[in-house]
Amino acid sequence: MSLRVAIVAAVVFFLISVPVFGQSDIGFKGIGGKIGYMKPEDIDGTFTVGAVVDLGTFIPELHWDASIQYWSAGKDEVDSDWSLTDIAIKSTVRYLFPTGGNVAPYAGGGLGIHFYSCDHDGPAGSSSDSEFGFHILGGVDIPLAPQWKAQVEAEYADADIDQIAVVANLIYALGR
Repeated sequence: MSLRVAIVAAVVFFLISVPVFGQSDIGFKGIGGKIGYMKPEDIDGTFTVGAVVDLGTFIPELHWDASIQYWSAGKDEVDSDWSLTDIAIKSTVRYLFPTGGNVAPYAGGGLGIHFYSCDHDGPAGSSSDSEFGFHILGGVDIPLAPQWKAQVEAEYADADIDQIAVVANLIYALGR
């Protein structure tokens, strides 16, 4: 738990110090969707969908976005059925590595809050919980047209239920 507190403190400190960056361009820069494959810990894999918002840059290589992501998994068993749902709201910072070309690889991470809901037909019934989590990711940023870009990424989320995902984002840039 102390590692998560340290990570939250570091991110808060980082975000407070953002005005120091003279080249920052923070604001509502784009919006898009995401789709992918999610493998939660100890559960069969499932599809995930969501939305992403481009919030601009702190410096040209350091990008910020926010997203909401949903997945659900379940199992029909002989004696009972169950399903688990996760809605995660995440804030992510990505460092785009300069390559001199159009395609830019990146690495990043951030914090999120996961809202879990579990429905069980047996005596356990239904329950819900929320949990902060930390995620790391890597991927590529691919320009498609003047106002469109795609991102393909792999992500690991350390939350109450650890998760590995491969997702594709399609983002429309606003105001260009």
